[in-house]
Amino acid sequence: MEESIHKQKMRRVVITGMGIYSCIGKNQDEVKDSLFQGRSGIGIDPARKEMGYFSALTGLVERPDLKKLLDRKKRHSLAEQGEYAYMATLEAFRQAQIDEEFLLDHEVGILYGNDSSAAPVIEAIDVIRAKKNTAMVGSGSIFQSMNSTITMNLSVIFHLKGINFTISGACASGSHAIGMAYMLIKSGLQDCILCGGAQEVNPYSVGSFDGLGAFSTREDEPEKASRPFDKGRDGLVPSGGGASLVLEVMNRLLSEEPPYWQKLSATVFHPTEITYLFLI
Repeated sequence: MEESIHKQKMRRVVITGMGIYSCIGKNQDEVKDSLFQGRSGIGIDPARKEMGYFSALTGLVERPDLKKLLDRKKRHSLAEQGEYAYMATLEAFRQAQIDEEFLLDHEVGILYGNDSSAAPVIEAIDVIRAKKNTAMVGSGSIFQSMNSTITMNLSVIFHLKGINFTISGACASGSHAIGMAYMLIKSGLQDCILCGGAQEVNPYSVGSFDGLGAFSTREDEPEKASRPFDKGRDGLVPSGGGASLVLEVMNRLLSEEPPYWQKLSATVFHPTEITYLFLI
């Protein structure tokens, strides 16, 4: 037991890569620039007004064009949030200096936070009701509809052979995934894990929130609508996107000396807060 505890203390976990695809930027540089410039990614979605939403405010996230990156079969299986996660993962692996050869030769895992996959489910039901024929739904629907759509698809695309499951914990899903990845690596069960979180942006995924009056209706100033600490705040502003981290055990990396972002020292879990990861 003492030897096992000693080994765990010796295993330092580090972040070697990070990627992001969001409403304020499609990569780290764009996001950093938006943050420094105070640039908002919030806007108005006219489709939500047509659907009877109280608030048309949302993060405006451009869908990536994957035609030059993935074949049709793989694209057909990816839900919206899976596309964002894929783009974020490309950047994270690139920064971590992880290529296809490394992925084929090593047991890299994936833990990803994903709360819903509403659009594919609703679209499939609409087809069944209209056509009265389940075959018309298409083969890609099942792979888009399951809550495990991100981990399932990315593990195939990137040849990930390690731990593989989806974490769904509301707003904390992505942070829980990072914390779980840290613990698995720290304990010696895994050496390298892709982790993070992604969220769909379409109206179907947030309709119930809108019905509860949870969203801000300050549509005259979209970029100023999200003000959680303001006395005049009137609600949330929904958005989505994807963010990926590559976590690895530092012991194995010492001989290769790749650049790493931070050492991970601790993690805490909570269902609503998002400050679970403490870095030193």
